[in-house]
Amino acid sequence: MATEESECTSGLRHVEEADELLLLVQRVADSDGDEATTVFPRFAQIVSKYQEQAQLLDPLLESAVQPLAALLRTMAADPPTADLARVRGVSRLLWQLSVVRGYKTVLRFFPNDVASFEPVVALLLHLDQRKQAAATDSLLRLDEGHSLWEAQYVLLLWMSMLVLIPFDIALVDSSLSGSAGGAPTAGGATQQPASQGSAGAAAAAGYPPIVGTILGLCQRYLASPGSSREMAAVVLGRLLTRPDMAPALRQFLGWGCAALASGDSQRASFLVPGTALAFATLFKLGQRSALLGPAAQVFPHAVQLLGSQLAATNALARKLAVKLVQRIGLVFLRPRLAAWRYQKRQKSIMSANLGPAAAAGAAAAAQEAFAEAQRVAAEAAAEAEAEEDVEHAEQLEGVIEALLTGLADRDTVVRWSAAKGVGRVTGRLPRDLGDDVLGSLLCAFFTPGAGDTAWHGGCMGLAELARRGLLLPERLPEVVPLVVAALEYDVRRGPCSVGAHVRDAAAYVCWAFARAYSPHTLGDTVTALAPALITAACYDREVNCRRAAAAAFQECVGRLGSFPHGIDILTAADYFTVSVRANAYLSVAPFVAAFPPYFEPLALHLLRSKARHWEASLRELTAQALAALVPHRPSFFLEHALPFLLPLCTDPVLEARHGAVCAVAELLPALKTAGPEAQLPAVLQAAAADLVPSIVAARLTRGKGGEVMRPAICRLVQASAAAGLPLSDQQQQCLLGQLHENLRHATPEVQAAAAAALSGFAARYLRQAAADEQQQLVRQFTAALSDAGNVAARRGGALALGALPCWLLAGQQAAVLAALAAASVPEESIDERDAEARVNAVKALAAVALTLLAGQAGGGDAGGDAASQGASNGTSSTGNSISGVAAVALSAEAVRCASEHVLVPMLAALDDYSIDNRGDVGSWVREAAMEGLARLLPLLLPASQAHPAPQQQRLADLAQRALLAMLRQAVERIGRMREAAASCLQQLLPAAQAAGVPLADELAAAVFGRAVEQFSELEALPAVAALLVHPGVQPALLEGLCFSIGGLDAQLSAAAGNALADAVQEQLQEDLSRLETLGSSLLAVWGRHRGGGRMCTPLLLVADLLLSRTALRDLQPPGSSFPGQLLELVREEVKGCSDVPRLHAAAGVLCQLASLEEPVRGGALRAALLLLGNRYPKVRRYAAEQVYTMLLTFEPADDGSQDVEAAMELVSATAWDGPMDCVREARAQVFACLGLAAPVVTAQPAPAQQGNGVAPSADENASYAALLSHTLRGM
Repeated sequence: MATEESECTSGLRHVEEADELLLLVQRVADSDGDEATTVFPRFAQIVSKYQEQAQLLDPLLESAVQPLAALLRTMAADPPTADLARVRGVSRLLWQLSVVRGYKTVLRFFPNDVASFEPVVALLLHLDQRKQAAATDSLLRLDEGHSLWEAQYVLLLWMSMLVLIPFDIALVDSSLSGSAGGAPTAGGATQQPASQGSAGAAAAAGYPPIVGTILGLCQRYLASPGSSREMAAVVLGRLLTRPDMAPALRQFLGWGCAALASGDSQRASFLVPGTALAFATLFKLGQRSALLGPAAQVFPHAVQLLGSQLAATNALARKLAVKLVQRIGLVFLRPRLAAWRYQKRQKSIMSANLGPAAAAGAAAAAQEAFAEAQRVAAEAAAEAEAEEDVEHAEQLEGVIEALLTGLADRDTVVRWSAAKGVGRVTGRLPRDLGDDVLGSLLCAFFTPGAGDTAWHGGCMGLAELARRGLLLPERLPEVVPLVVAALEYDVRRGPCSVGAHVRDAAAYVCWAFARAYSPHTLGDTVTALAPALITAACYDREVNCRRAAAAAFQECVGRLGSFPHGIDILTAADYFTVSVRANAYLSVAPFVAAFPPYFEPLALHLLRSKARHWEASLRELTAQALAALVPHRPSFFLEHALPFLLPLCTDPVLEARHGAVCAVAELLPALKTAGPEAQLPAVLQAAAADLVPSIVAARLTRGKGGEVMRPAICRLVQASAAAGLPLSDQQQQCLLGQLHENLRHATPEVQAAAAAALSGFAARYLRQAAADEQQQLVRQFTAALSDAGNVAARRGGALALGALPCWLLAGQQAAVLAALAAASVPEESIDERDAEARVNAVKALAAVALTLLAGQAGGGDAGGDAASQGASNGTSSTGNSISGVAAVALSAEAVRCASEHVLVPMLAALDDYSIDNRGDVGSWVREAAMEGLARLLPLLLPASQAHPAPQQQRLADLAQRALLAMLRQAVERIGRMREAAASCLQQLLPAAQAAGVPLADELAAAVFGRAVEQFSELEALPAVAALLVHPGVQPALLEGLCFSIGGLDAQLSAAAGNALADAVQEQLQEDLSRLETLGSSLLAVWGRHRGGGRMCTPLLLVADLLLSRTALRDLQPPGSSFPGQLLELVREEVKGCSDVPRLHAAAGVLCQLASLEEPVRGGALRAALLLLGNRYPKVRRYAAEQVYTMLLTFEPADDGSQDVEAAMELVSATAWDGPMDCVREARAQVFACLGLAAPVVTAQPAPAQQGNGVAPSADENASYAALLSHTLRGM
């Protein structure tokens, strides 16, 4: 799996941009660093690409690092004159390499010559001085000092290697050598050589001045919040562990202990973690003999830091304090490997795997065993000698106590550091003390009262001990049950639970077991680990836990080979297949359950844990998972599962009650289909039949949790019908009453569940009811459709009618269809309108029609059979009836009834464009209508071929209307609707083509061969727009494109406009008759929507588009009536209009028409100029822009009555959004210049006086409130 995963995540085998990377480095080197800033973005992009496979950069590191380091060395030769921008640019390149590949690998390619030591220190000191100056001097650039951290990091990295020179640092300190140059000091000034003062100071300090400079710099960097802090700690760790740095070490110990004990200042929050990190690095790198004293000196301060106020609020401080404590503990203990640790014998495992081949090496095996016995005896003797005395026992107790306390810390990083510390320290302890540590871990961290952090830390501690062989085999029987419990750890906290991190860590423990122990050592513990791991891999809620458990199971199978059926299970249960929860529950787990050792653990986990989980959707999935296990062992569910679940169905705890009801509902039909041996005993049948009455009697569907229980009860009713449970009359009435109540519930999910249950219940139990009771039931649901005061009743009534079987509808089908058709029409009263009720009515129309057609094709009984099958499968009957109709001829009356009473209302529903505060809610109705037509017409069209020609023609006309309506939806605003329309067209067109429906072949050529996603993503728009060449398609296509062009989506508007213009130009450019037809189609669409608000602005925009970008402007009067009719329509839209976007669009169309011939020209020009005096300043300004653009190409009359130049000057010079008096005067002058009679301004009535006797001010902007709703349109 690991190989497969690596291939999936990264298929890189080498650095593909190696040449380019080296060229960038060479470019920087050739420019002496000037190009470093320029090339950094591309350099970082290339290097970051290999973040997960950084080892691929290794062949290039030498060629990349050495030229850049040489540049830095050159700049360091004279720090005061160094260009800081170049230093920073080169350092950023090196920093990027160290971040991706790791500083230890990159450091190997830096120069390590002694001559670089002092220049690097000098340059670092210079950078520090500039940073301090930038922080104090406001005249300096504020970002200069703060942007040097990459350079400081790289120089500290370089220095961490230079301080390891193999001879005394005093020999390279020029301040002590009497040379002419100077060396930098801690104070930042250049130290004068050979002076007695400096020599005396060096002698007093006990270490060279350059060491003091380094100490001062690193101490300041330890208080930095950036990555310079980590590198300063590395420098101090390597410098102070040199044999000649004892005085400097003593000085740093005093400073560091004081820093650890510093107060809770803001600086301490950065300084204290940095100091702790420096001490931890120091104790990691130094010799134990030299660090025993410092460790004892620092230990009290480390313990004090763990309990400080700073550590209580700073996770990083706690983590580094724990790290420091563990390093101190390792100093107290002699470095050794515990001889008592368990060691996995690889050779014996290989021999066992080889089988018979191992017998051939029996002699060699015996010799190896003798040598092994001698080695064990020697190690035992060494251990006995070592265990005679344990140094620093008192401090070690404090170390172990601090580490165990850290294992229960609230932050994961602290627990992880403590776990590694427990493993490292225990590895140096004698066996008895190591066993005491393990015992303390088991007793304190895996108790029922321990928190989730303790369980998580305990698991990580166990994993570290197991990896190091410190968890001895004799402890495994005690440890494995705790690990199994951790794999199931899930504690409820409020509305959710915690424990995912515990289960993840428990899987890590199992992974560590697989790598640490041999199959023989694990022994019987495998029987507990294997089921627990595979259960977590299949049924854990969190994907990371399922993946971790699957990876651990695979590791155990691969390394141990003792997991039952391991290889077979891995073919289905791996890291990838368990990623999707539904697949893990319903596919992987049933496959695993087929193996006997795993069935009961899987089933019991579902029953005892997941069936009462806090998440409702997981409980429902658990019920389905239980049903998926039934075929493997039905007797288990009869003998254990159902007796366990049935009492829980009335449990007072909501989660347990809901989970039990869902599980019983899924198990009943599963047991029904499992075979004769899985039939329910009479006792269980009676208990299951009485579940719903018991729940209702206990009023468990009321109050809190009632909304959760209702869908589960509906599913239980459906399952009872599918299982054929015998019900008494009283029980049937109770179940039917619950369905009635749930159908009137306000929640759509409850209503849908009730409708699905009603289908099965009616098919199983209502056939034996009296005829008047059956008719009364249908009348109740039909009457509910007209209940104006109860929206939920209308929704539920429609769903119920769609779920009833054929034999129940047959006597009242006309009334039912009429009621549903009426319910699919928007109500006249806006307050009574409900989009969901209309959606359900449209869906019910299709469902009732399909049910009735199935019943007619099957002789009147097929509907009941289909309903019974639907109930047994847990689906509605309408989903199964369609397959049985296609092969049987339908009567002419059935086709006529479906056409007139179903297809016509559904076609009318395709014009539902209702909106409310949720948006275009009518789109839900249109989508339901399209889906219903796509299911019905493929059945009716073939059946009508045997009927009289008039009926065939009528159905073909309806089919053509349906195709054109779907085509309109395929180019409209909403992407979801375009995709749904394309899907329905692809379903309907084959039957339409076979029946010879007009335009079906043309539509098929544009729709077939395209994925439905291309319609939602606008890729198919040009091909569909090309259908404008067909006159019969033009009205529907133009209407849809108009709606898209006038929408708020700028991208859709532009795409639709371009598609329309391109289609007209390519298909109709040279044919005036076709252009006339296109214009007539546009006018026809306009006529249907005259006076309506939805299409007015889109139609104006489309008219402007066609006149400005296509040959439609060639339709000139008097040869064409199109311009004149268009002008009248535009005038009608402008008259009394207060919609600013519509007025903007009208201005554009009028200016386009003004460029045509008379008589349209004069009327359009006058109407456009009238807009210059509109009450809205925004409209006046926009109209002036359009008029000016029109006048640029305007040809004046031959009689000289029009002065176009003067009109243009007036239009451009007037402030049209100014006062109305000035605007009207200028407009009158424009009229005069163009030879038109100025409009007569009617006198406005005097404004009424206010209560204080003052007339309100005439504010022309008072109506600007109407503009607020159009701001998003950008008009």
